Amino acid sequence: MKSISFYNTFSGEKEVFEPKTDEKVNFYTCGPTVYNFIHIGNARPYVVFDVARKYLEKNGYNVNYIVNVTDIEDKIINKANNENISFNEVSEKYEKEFLKDLKYLQVKLPDNMPRATDTIDDMINLIEKLEKKGFTYETSDGIYYRVRKFKDYGKLSNKNIDELKSGERVAVNSEKEDPLDFVLWKFSKPNEPSWDSPWGKGRPGWHIECSTMSLKYAGGTLDIHAGGEDLIFPHHENEIAQAEAATGEKFVRYWLHNAYVNIDGIKMSKSLGNFKTVRELSKKYSSEVIRLFLLSTHYRKLLNFTDKTIENAVKKSERIKNFLLEVDNIGPVKNDFFKKYNKKLEKNLDNDLNTPGAIGVLMDAIKKANKNKDKENILSGAKALIYDWNEIFSIISEENEIEADEEDLINLLIKVRKIEKENKNYEVADLIRDELEQLDIVLEDTPKGTRYKKK
Repeated sequence: MKSISFYNTFSGEKEVFEPKTDEKVNFYTCGPTVYNFIHIGNARPYVVFDVARKYLEKNGYNVNYIVNVTDIEDKIINKANNENISFNEVSEKYEKEFLKDLKYLQVKLPDNMPRATDTIDDMINLIEKLEKKGFTYETSDGIYYRVRKFKDYGKLSNKNIDELKSGERVAVNSEKEDPLDFVLWKFSKPNEPSWDSPWGKGRPGWHIECSTMSLKYAGGTLDIHAGGEDLIFPHHENEIAQAEAATGEKFVRYWLHNAYVNIDGIKMSKSLGNFKTVRELSKKYSSEVIRLFLLSTHYRKLLNFTDKTIENAVKKSERIKNFLLEVDNIGPVKNDFFKKYNKKLEKNLDNDLNTPGAIGVLMDAIKKANKNKDKENILSGAKALIYDWNEIFSIISEENEIEADEEDLINLLIKVRKIEKENKNYEVADLIRDELEQLDIVLEDTPKGTRYKKK
């Protein structure tokens, strides 16, 4: 295999990638908590590590790509309670929307995409292993992990354990032996979903989900574990503590983390209302434009979404499309021109997935070809280069819209009917109801809104 290097967060250095075995690369990326549409910051790791996965496959590696789905978590439960629906309805809806966004962004679907609720028994088994080794204790609200018993805690974030603080999603509990201890199993509360366990009814903590699902679907040590830099502590630190304490083996060989996406220089925040969802951006920009934007800055550097940066991606996309239109009648040929620029592209991606450098090489090849429109060998080589690397970058797709499914259309008609009723246009409202009935869809008006069911 060729030499490909990644920056390993664990060591703080670029390292030549060497999987545990030659047969398979186990590659895990932290997946979504499915309670809302993903925003452009959420999308960054899925696009960046999609490129990493495809590049490894292009170079002969057999990649087992895993992305988990957190379909039980506080945010999901809160949304379900606020909307007076089951947590399953929330998680199933937004898992479906997540998959639509991945398809739109031309992200190759994972080989394994386990849901947390489908691996509850596996989580219980992992917690039992930790319990037998003395890593757990019980409080009135759940089963907790003893952080200080794991001697290497903090080795990923490279911080002294006494300097660390309880992180996000770690609830305050005066019964904890140490503020850093985190919950493995939460005892059930009223109006919350729960499962049976040796410790009583409850549900898993967030951190145990990823450790369990990655170990299960990788069959042991992961070659690559990827995610946003905000997950380094406490989430990934806790994953290591759980997995290595339970198995006694190294959990991950290479840790890859991408930086944040800001909006006009300010960190995205729902309280500020400055976040942009993929669904929102898809109404204005094609998938190739969004991918070009997300790949325009090295994945470990802060990416800033501004009118200028997204417009730069639009211009690049237009240059690529215009060039391909001009050479439509010329066949792509992997000639010397192709080989020269192909080598430069590989050099960039071999160097810790330098996508901005690689795309820069691609744009230079197009610029060179545009200056030599009378030389078919250059034009055919540039065309071959674009098509060959589109397998990795996915930047010349013609699919620019996310298709609405039946559920979307029904809900839209229900909203229209509600507006018509409020405006006392009862004839139109009744017509919508009658037309839906012709499609075997029955509307039910309740005090909490209109629902539908199929005959």
